[in-house]
Amino acid sequence: MGGVDSAFSLGIPGGWPVAAGLALALGALAALGVARLRSEPKPGRRRLLAALRLGTAALAWVVAAQPTWRTPEYEESEGRLAVLVDRSRSMSLPRQGDARRARAEALLGRWAEDSGRAVAVYTFGDALAPAELSTLAQGIDARADESRLGASLARLLAEEDELGAVVVISDGADRSGFAIEGIETDGVRIHAVATAEDALRDDAVAEVSADPIGFLRRSAEVRVTVRSLGGPGGPIPVTLRRGDEVEREVVADVPPDGEAEVRIQFTPRQLGRAVYRVSIPRSTDDAVPENNERAFLVRVTRDKLRVLLVAGQPSWDQRFLRAFLKRDPATDLISFFILRNTTDMTMAGPDELALIPFPTDELFNEHLGSFDLVVFQNFEYGPYQMASYLPRIRDYVVRGGSFAMIGGPLSFHSGGYPDTPIAEILPVELPPSSAAPSSVVAEGDFAPRIVAGMEHHPLLELVPGPARNAEAWSRLADLSGINVVTRTRPGTATLLEHPSVTLAGGAPHPVLVLGTAGEGRTLALTTDTTWRWGITTGGETGDASAYERFWDRAIRWLSRDPTLEPARLTTDRERYGPGSSARVDATLRDARYAPYAEQGVAIVLDDASGQELDRREVETDRDGRVSTQLTVPGRPGAYRVRARLGARDEPIAEEWLVVEAGGDELADPRPDLARLEGLAARSGGTFVARPEDSPELSAFDTSRRRSLGTRERAPFTGPLGFGLVVGLFAVEWLLRRRWGHR
Repeated sequence: MGGVDSAFSLGIPGGWPVAAGLALALGALAALGVARLRSEPKPGRRRLLAALRLGTAALAWVVAAQPTWRTPEYEESEGRLAVLVDRSRSMSLPRQGDARRARAEALLGRWAEDSGRAVAVYTFGDALAPAELSTLAQGIDARADESRLGASLARLLAEEDELGAVVVISDGADRSGFAIEGIETDGVRIHAVATAEDALRDDAVAEVSADPIGFLRRSAEVRVTVRSLGGPGGPIPVTLRRGDEVEREVVADVPPDGEAEVRIQFTPRQLGRAVYRVSIPRSTDDAVPENNERAFLVRVTRDKLRVLLVAGQPSWDQRFLRAFLKRDPATDLISFFILRNTTDMTMAGPDELALIPFPTDELFNEHLGSFDLVVFQNFEYGPYQMASYLPRIRDYVVRGGSFAMIGGPLSFHSGGYPDTPIAEILPVELPPSSAAPSSVVAEGDFAPRIVAGMEHHPLLELVPGPARNAEAWSRLADLSGINVVTRTRPGTATLLEHPSVTLAGGAPHPVLVLGTAGEGRTLALTTDTTWRWGITTGGETGDASAYERFWDRAIRWLSRDPTLEPARLTTDRERYGPGSSARVDATLRDARYAPYAEQGVAIVLDDASGQELDRREVETDRDGRVSTQLTVPGRPGAYRVRARLGARDEPIAEEWLVVEAGGDELADPRPDLARLEGLAARSGGTFVARPEDSPELSAFDTSRRRSLGTRERAPFTGPLGFGLVVGLFAVEWLLRRRWGHR
């Protein structure tokens, strides 16, 4: 046990400035007292009284200033040695000459031959991993996309018992932003061997920042940082490409050994995922050509959800839905509703039954593909010569559009839709055209019932939590009347059913059914009174929000909001280096939002052509969750991760990732020797600037200094110091009085 580096401080309020002022005041008083002793004829008395006066003043200052010595104390013990080797991609630099990796391998080879000492060996990149000294001496697999030195050190210190020291072999290029002060070594010494001495000559696309979502035919922006190291800088052209097509080129004015940011405008022209590349020219002496290009993904959507709402006649249901859609600033609503019923006596033609002539050809022939959702609300197509457009609506849905039919006296069978292309895409089957009008409508009020097993579907989740949600549904006002269907189609999901009306086979009659047609989504709501969930429920309970919450989820589901997808995949990053590992997390549920619990699934990596590049067979947990690792290919580009289920290998979820030649790890090739030196200095370790200068493993100090706290000494505080001051002053006063002085 020992103590070093004692610290001295003063306990007086105000610290050294107040103590200095007090010293001047006491010194002045002492000088005045000594000056008055000149009348004393005996030199011995004069010297004694002066010494007492000065001693009293000095002791009074010491007692008032309260000097304190604080000495940290440690316990030293011999500990085990660990070696931590960097295997990130920056260790493969430079491409010409001795790479950092090669210099580290030579050092490890020397240690492997001469070391007779037990050593724990680890590598780190994006994570800590055990290794063997002899294996690393033969070759370091420097392919990790990250250099997480701080996180790996922290984990090693937490998991390894009785460590005395860690020897880190690295270039120090941890770009995760960890602070040296954040590493709690608890007495373990960190010795650092730097594998790189100088920065390289390099021009690089250092950083690319763009919004992950872009809007179709709307200007977007990407911010690009260009860095020049060891070169003259100057104007550097920056090119933005989509595929092989040049979108735009700008010039970055980069200072020598500096960086500059440019902003590049571009306009997405196609919906879906788009891969863009930013590149700069390669100079002949550029040591890291891989970082001259970066890629990024943009999911291109429409800036607003475009909805076409066609209603057959004015009604409360039409009024409420139209008002709801118009209030949402993210929705671009085009709505038409007929002011008069076709049975009304009129001398006007069908075109004059609308507020404006119904632009059927313009809507359904020219602009149908621009809509995200088409809604027929209590609409009869026949009187408006729309039969020739129904195949186009069907094809629009099959190609990926969305369609919803809402009930009413002019909807479903009553709207003349049996045996039409619209009937082909509906999630329900309609009674035949010959059915009597009285058999296709069921009158009467009812409270719709949630189908068993569908409680967790997002369209039905009015409030979080199953119990609270069931209570919220029980408070909703009753609906009135339904359009009769014959059955639901296979593969559809019935969410709400009638409590008393049944189908021909005895099954409850559906009220709300979701389905798919080709690549598109469909919804059938066999009633036109959901508006009661707003105004009527609000009047009865004071809360009219259930209507809007229901339709918000319904519109989002139909328009494929990613947050409402039953099966989802995520990757730990968007961009990867060639040959690195990608972590994939999946939450997999079926159309009823029930988890695929404890089922075998395949997580597959495909290229753009659909060729399978990697495949992992895994099993989900009870909540339908699974995690695995995929090896990304060595060729830069965009790749798709899919989850496939069942004997048919059916894809149920997908996500995209990008492989870059350089990536974040090589974007900044500079070593960080200051970080390594700081780690060593702060922990009492040794910093070695070159692997060639490193001593043998046995020469590294492995004594661990554990702190035992701090010992504090303040000898002049308390009654003793005050008593000494009073005692000295009393002796002086008595002698002065006895010898005739004041």
